[in-house]
Amino acid sequence: MPTHFRVFIVRHGETEWNRTRRIQGHLDVPLNETGLQQAMLVAEALKDISFARAFSSDLQRASKTAECILKYHPDTALELDGSIRERYMGELQGVVGPSNRPAPSLERTPNLVARALVWYSRSIINYMISMLATGPPMEQPHNILIVSHGGWIITLLSALQANELLAFRENVKTGQYLNTGVSIIEYTGIRTGRDMGLLVQYSSIDHLEHKDLHRQEANADVLQLEDR
Repeated sequence: MPTHFRVFIVRHGETEWNRTRRIQGHLDVPLNETGLQQAMLVAEALKDISFARAFSSDLQRASKTAECILKYHPDTALELDGSIRERYMGELQGVVGPSNRPAPSLERTPNLVARALVWYSRSIINYMISMLATGPPMEQPHNILIVSHGGWIITLLSALQANELLAFRENVKTGQYLNTGVSIIEYTGIRTGRDMGLLVQYSSIDHLEHKDLHRQEANADVLQLEDR
């Protein structure tokens, strides 16, 4: 079957707090110079992809990355949404990580999972169902851009897989989600909201290869706690 939709999920570029492993959560930390360069490089890598919709977290490290990407796509409006924000880390925000200590005020994993799944169903799945039901026949895939945060993206992909809404292509390996990493989910048909997507790429940073840019492997905003 032909691919009807492709969802491109991009993590924001580096911030100074990423570099120093300081927990950000909902704090609005800007991209540093490396992050801006990373954003421009991922934008260059995606310049030939025609995006029908583009969504971003309303935190500036994500929205600035999305704006860089959309400079090549001036006809695509950027839709900012607080539901795509990183996990709220409570009193751990601003603390040097890793986040391996109890914090009563942080957003628990079940709440983050629900936030991510409800948003994805409402904004992505419902859009795809509507386009197939009422739109013109598709000659090319409709591409959708999501720019968010490492913890949110990992949570979304894990939750989709756990709910049997996402399969992983055999050669796709998961792990750390790097700054400006690009994942791609393909849908060959979607009718009911329970259709399976296929993850064909995970956190690719091919656009950063051979570039003299700092890469932060660990993400202080991804919880290390047993009870999340």
